[in-house]
Amino acid sequence: MRVSNYTICASLPNQPYYVILHGFTGAVDKVAKSIGQFLLDFRGQNCDEMLRQLSDSQAEHLQKRGYLTTLDPEQERQALIRVAATLHEIDLATIPTAFMFVPTYTCNLRCPYCFQSHDMHAGKGEFGRILTQRHVDQAFAIMDSFGRPGSLARSLGVMDKLDDAEEVMSTPFPRAIGLFGGEPLTQATLPIVTYIVSTAHARGQVVTAVTNGAELQHFRHLLAPGLLQDLQITLDGTSKLHDRRRVGPGFKQTFDLIAANIDMALAQGVRISLRMNVDSTNAAEVGPLGDFCRERGWADHPKFSSNAAAVTPEGKHKPLITKAELVRMTSYLSRERNSPFYSYERVATETLAQCLNSDGYPFKTVANCSAESGLLMFDPQGDVYACWEEIGMLDARIGVYGEEGLSLFPEIATRWLSRFPGAIEECSRCPYALIHTSGCARHAYNHTGTVFSSACESFQEYFPETLALAYDAFEAELLGVAPKANAAVDGGQQMMEFIPLMPVDKASHLSQAAMSETAMGATSCKVA
Repeated sequence: MRVSNYTICASLPNQPYYVILHGFTGAVDKVAKSIGQFLLDFRGQNCDEMLRQLSDSQAEHLQKRGYLTTLDPEQERQALIRVAATLHEIDLATIPTAFMFVPTYTCNLRCPYCFQSHDMHAGKGEFGRILTQRHVDQAFAIMDSFGRPGSLARSLGVMDKLDDAEEVMSTPFPRAIGLFGGEPLTQATLPIVTYIVSTAHARGQVVTAVTNGAELQHFRHLLAPGLLQDLQITLDGTSKLHDRRRVGPGFKQTFDLIAANIDMALAQGVRISLRMNVDSTNAAEVGPLGDFCRERGWADHPKFSSNAAAVTPEGKHKPLITKAELVRMTSYLSRERNSPFYSYERVATETLAQCLNSDGYPFKTVANCSAESGLLMFDPQGDVYACWEEIGMLDARIGVYGEEGLSLFPEIATRWLSRFPGAIEECSRCPYALIHTSGCARHAYNHTGTVFSSACESFQEYFPETLALAYDAFEAELLGVAPKANAAVDGGQQMMEFIPLMPVDKASHLSQAAMSETAMGATSCKVA
């Protein structure tokens, strides 16, 4: 018997307990500190010493939940790969293809950390083009051809059959069409964006956009539920610091302008996701910007949300901070100042909720982003991309489009749809494989030269910390009804267990054969 490679342990704050989560079975338990620390220290190793200190019922419980296993490391890894492969097949068969337009590569701002080039934003050469109505009509015709989930994967030969997805795939799926740039919402793009929104609306589709918001006032007539209804907009701190970072030709001070446009969009019924790009030069502004959001009334608006994101090494602005550092900051500000900003701690909160409340197997997808389940981005040059961090990079195109439809470059396009944790050896051995899903493929490529590698970006550092905080908050909210003491006792400390909802091997969308090979039989759990 040994401790499973996929056991995740986190010490609960101000408690003599650990929360443990199995990254394969989805089991969640609260155990005595001595048990949690042992599982953490001996992960992947023989646990005979621990077994001598446990009762038979304790050992049986830990094995049933998956934390202890009789499988050797390679057998356990192969079982993980089979489950990940099954989830990957489900992703390709059931997730609809996503579509985005790039109205132009030009941008009205010159943010120093942007991963795109200033030549692109200045509209030099081919980058000066604007999408035409002909391009838009061609793209919408392609969307019709790839409207059914799984159609892109099948066209590339990545999957051959519908399997259990037949019913899902035959059901119409409402789609949102995205806008990206450059900057997609400027006075220069107003005519073509109006055409895109009106065409989408006539087809029963809605439009979203990633925008800096500096010229949003020109699009007031399009801002409404059912039209241009979701916007991601960036503020990089309060006015003084923001106005040093997000400026451009003709836009020397943008904070007040963008804030006014957010007010206007919220009043129009549009959903706003406010983003703050953070490095060490503006990290201290996360708190004050959160205060501003509350004072402005945004934080209490039902259609407003805010998140902080670490500027990645792919950007050109330094010095950077890690995601783990940002998580600690936003978690602290949320607890101590009721800040509306979150960052990557949401992953732990959502994972815990899935494991405790999910109907069936808690891990539902292994696609890290839509590029890995199917994304077509149409640019004004007739090129198609799968990732918004690659647009404008000709060697990264996955195809071209025009009057004859879409012509894919199979070698490049297939690479995106073939990436999942089971296809990456280092990920298949990682306890976070089905949670982190290997991280950003483009970031992995930038560091290793292949998308078939991981982009950990300090996930293993911050996830246990945020898992403990999420569990602590969850338990505090439900105190008095949540815990149920298991008969297992260690050193006078009770090991806590939640009432099971459904055995994981009953999850209809997972291969029972793959799960049975784990010899774990764990359950996902639900608070009674």
